[in-house]
Order: sequence, then C-alpha cells, then structure tokens
Amino acid sequence: MYRLFHDGEVPATLSKLKPPKDDDEFGSRGAQADYLSKLRRLLAKMKSSDQNLLLHMAQKVARG
Repeated sequence: MYRLFHDGEVPATLSKLKPPKDDDEFGSRGAQADYLSKLRRLLAKMKSSDQNLLLHMAQKVARG
C-alpha cells in the first residue's frame, strides 16, 4: 500500500512483510491472503497516474 500512496521522486521499494502476530487478522491465511497478495502485486504494477486516480476515488468514497 505504501507504493500506492508514495509521491516522491525516488520509487518506493517493497519491504518484506512481517508475519502476522494473530491468525485471526484479515489476510493472514486462505482466500484473504491470496486476495491481498494479488492486490499488492497489481498495485505495484500501476502507473503513477493510475495510482493517483485510485487514491482520489478512494478518498471520495471515504468522505461519502
């Protein structure tokens, strides 16, 4: 998600995620983990302009 919101000149790098502390956390296993993994890969491939559009849309939805 950092790369989605990063707005610097130098491209952000992906760091290794720490394993979840609790097995009940969203995305820690099963279909949720598969979904988050796919989402992470796709977000990393997005162009900067697409990331900005997605962020703008998410802000609009959050504000109601």
